[in-house]
Amino acid sequence: MSYDKKKNFIANIAYYGIIIAIIVFLLKYVLSWVMPFVIAFIVSALIMPVSRKLSSKFRTKKWISSCFCVFCFYAIAVFLVGFIGFNAAVSVKNFIFDLPEIYSNNIEPALIYAFSFIKDTLGAINPALENAIGDFAKDFSQNLGSSITNFSVGAISAFSPIIAKVPNYLVNSIITVIATFFISADYENIVAFILRQIPKKWHILLGDIKGHTLTTILRYIKSYALILIITFCELSIALWLLRVDNFAIIAAIIATLDILPILGSGAVLIPWGIISLLQGRVSFGVGILIAYAIITIIRQIIEPKIIGEQVGLPPILTLFAMFIGANVMGIVGLFGFPITLVIIKKLNDDGKIKLFK
Repeated sequence: MSYDKKKNFIANIAYYGIIIAIIVFLLKYVLSWVMPFVIAFIVSALIMPVSRKLSSKFRTKKWISSCFCVFCFYAIAVFLVGFIGFNAAVSVKNFIFDLPEIYSNNIEPALIYAFSFIKDTLGAINPALENAIGDFAKDFSQNLGSSITNFSVGAISAFSPIIAKVPNYLVNSIITVIATFFISADYENIVAFILRQIPKKWHILLGDIKGHTLTTILRYIKSYALILIITFCELSIALWLLRVDNFAIIAAIIATLDILPILGSGAVLIPWGIISLLQGRVSFGVGILIAYAIITIIRQIIEPKIIGEQVGLPPILTLFAMFIGANVMGIVGLFGFPITLVIIKKLNDDGKIKLFK
């Protein structure tokens, strides 16, 4: 490689590295400052096709149909978020309050049974271990009970900072709604103003990015819907074999949790399996843990493959983008990095940009 080629190569690496660093900085920090207006613009863009159809059909002014669509959108959103959020908050609160009682009625008896079994088994082999195991079991049970009680009290206190931020969330929500009304009422002029600030040669590229983004997001939704169905079928079969009542409803709930990166099916299946083992229900507990292991392994195999096939990326690149995105930007990066990679690949394949061969 000649000196000029090396210089150009280093210059290109530095150029694209700076661009990537700026984009990550904007997404990670600046985006949070203007998030109400970003959400307002996205909502306005989503409802605009419906607004235009209503305006054309009923021959009303565009701003009237836009405001009507915005009102309907947020009315439905508030109802769904309020209903789901209220029930989730109540369920979490009740669980935290009832945690000491759950320990006393379920976990502690299971621990006593488990330690008694170990004590009798090892005591028959070596009687000197019997007293040591008994003392350890007593201390362990008391310490665990105290820890759970302290956790219950501390968890309630941990909600105080969240509650303190409610006014801030409320103000941001109000600003978002008001901004959506303003943006949707004057959407065409705003978009035209933005486009005037951008060189005309980029207009087609921006249109392609918009089209690829919408297509990729729809394919993502389709991919995760398929993953959810597969997980639901696996769980339904496992719970049916284990003779669990209402297995289909429980499977649906756990499959939905499995889509969420923070929770996952392990948030339910692992504690369920361990508590069952401690209660002496060995076959059931082992069955639940085996089901979790199978579901996790299959999920890790099929997720990159299904998403990669749907969005047009090799499974290894999909897995790489998801891993890097999750480490850099959390949940947003987990979904955003693969989508961005797909858009870049499609633009490069179409010859709109030239990043790689």
